[in-house]
Amino acid sequence: MNNAVDLIGRVARSTSLKAALTGAIGYFLIAATTIRLTSDGRNHATVWPADAIILALLLASPRRRWPVIILAGWAGNLAANGVTRGWMAGLLLYGAINMAQTAIAAVLLQRSNSGDELLADTRSSLHFLFSAGILAPALGAFLGSLASLINYGEPFGPSFVRWFASNALGLLIVTPVLKSLLDGGYLRCYTQRSWLGRFEAIGLHATHIALTAAVFSQNTMALLYLPICSLLLLSFRLGRLGTQAGVIMVALIGGVATYRGLGPVNLMDQSSDFDAIFFQVYLGILLCTALPVAATVSANTEALTRLAEREKALHLIMSNSPDGIISFDLAGICRWADGRLEDYLGVKPRDLLGASLPEIAERTGMLCPILSGPILPGTAEGHEQATAEFTPKLRPDITLEASTGLVKRDGIRLGTIVTLRDISARKAKEVAISKMAETDDLTGALNRKGFRQRLDEAVKDATRQVSLALIDVDHFKSINDTFGHTVGDKVLQEVVTRIKASTRNTDIVGRLGGDEFAILFDGDMKIARSACERLTASFQYMPVFEQSNVSLHASISCGIAELHPNMSRGQFFDAADIALYDAKHQGRGCVRAAA
Repeated sequence: MNNAVDLIGRVARSTSLKAALTGAIGYFLIAATTIRLTSDGRNHATVWPADAIILALLLASPRRRWPVIILAGWAGNLAANGVTRGWMAGLLLYGAINMAQTAIAAVLLQRSNSGDELLADTRSSLHFLFSAGILAPALGAFLGSLASLINYGEPFGPSFVRWFASNALGLLIVTPVLKSLLDGGYLRCYTQRSWLGRFEAIGLHATHIALTAAVFSQNTMALLYLPICSLLLLSFRLGRLGTQAGVIMVALIGGVATYRGLGPVNLMDQSSDFDAIFFQVYLGILLCTALPVAATVSANTEALTRLAEREKALHLIMSNSPDGIISFDLAGICRWADGRLEDYLGVKPRDLLGASLPEIAERTGMLCPILSGPILPGTAEGHEQATAEFTPKLRPDITLEASTGLVKRDGIRLGTIVTLRDISARKAKEVAISKMAETDDLTGALNRKGFRQRLDEAVKDATRQVSLALIDVDHFKSINDTFGHTVGDKVLQEVVTRIKASTRNTDIVGRLGGDEFAILFDGDMKIARSACERLTASFQYMPVFEQSNVSLHASISCGIAELHPNMSRGQFFDAADIALYDAKHQGRGCVRAAA
């Protein structure tokens, strides 16, 4: 455990030392170069980017490392000013002011939760602009201008404007670039691009550099608008990272050229101070123009990336889900489809895109119950959900359940979602349960309830021609009394077997109770009589039970009736029952028809 703690401590110390060295050396190099290129050694530099490296390090480090980084930046500031301006006690104050304004900017950005992504969206961009571009440099400009007034006799007003503009521009322009370099943003952006994307990025930056260099290498034409054009192109194509790099390129090239008397800024033939301030205003315009565009592009890009990731995740979920989903817009046009649609409908999801609901219904068999739901325009707003079952045209072996629901936002209808699920197993189970509830467990024929339901349906259907046969096993009680109920059950099972052998698949066989059976024939009296006569004859020649030395014969009596118009179920049943009564009283083992 102690070794692990020591190792963690060494790593932390190593990281802090690396950050301190980066801050000190980086600050010295940037500050010294800036003073040499854009200052006469007494006034403030046109752009002061050195503080940006300290701000970037602070934002990328935990607060416990801030004191070390700030001290390192202070040391770099003292060294740079001492080498370029000459050593004097006032330099300590300059360094303290620079570090103070940088620390204030870091605290404000962290408190606003804008430190991680400075230009990720409009909100973070505004926080960054206020913290690093207005409040912190204004405080530094006030104290720095007092120091310049005391040390060098520089007028307070122009010194304040120059300090504020140079420090604000330096922080705004350079901090995002350094922050992205430190946290690997530029490396990730480059490596995540395709080779074509990398060539595009390099080409756009090279074009921007060449155009900016061409504009600021001459002072005969006012072409300051051209870098803005190429910068906006960087913003639209590469987002905030491209914009950050593009602005700093203009600041470096334009700042050096303006200080040396080159570029369109010098066409105004004003003093060097005026040229510096004008160039600062120009950079400010660049920032105010490009930053909102970059923030918007970045936000949209990230939103599209998140949307693509969610769509990919949803596709992965749907590919492993038992459901299929079809999304329709307000006009009833399919805009999205995924899931097991090919398994369910026999149609690939992409083939449904752009098709209307009626077209999909006609093609796949999603029938009227769904069409009458809340999908199509003009349907009742109250029916926000509907469920229907159907059998797909291309998959007649399965049963699907379609659930529909409205998609709304802020109470406004946007479209409809249809979810499909295979309920074949459930339907088969329901049918099996229903069949068990209607089936006689001894013989396998319909029980009294099931048969009467079929009889009611036949009587109500005026287009059908049906006949009814009622059957009794003659002297069945004596069979039970003599041979026992086990043999009696075997006889009843044999009776049903012979009834089914003498009838068709369209005929319905039922056991009404005890030894009473019924047949609902799909046909007229002639068909019923013929079948019943074959049935009674089979009992005359073949025993209904054989086992060891027992050979049991039995006979049946049949009464048949034909359904006539306006005949009720009771009348129909009574007619067959009267015919059965006649058969029993005329010798049994015969067939009698109702008059």
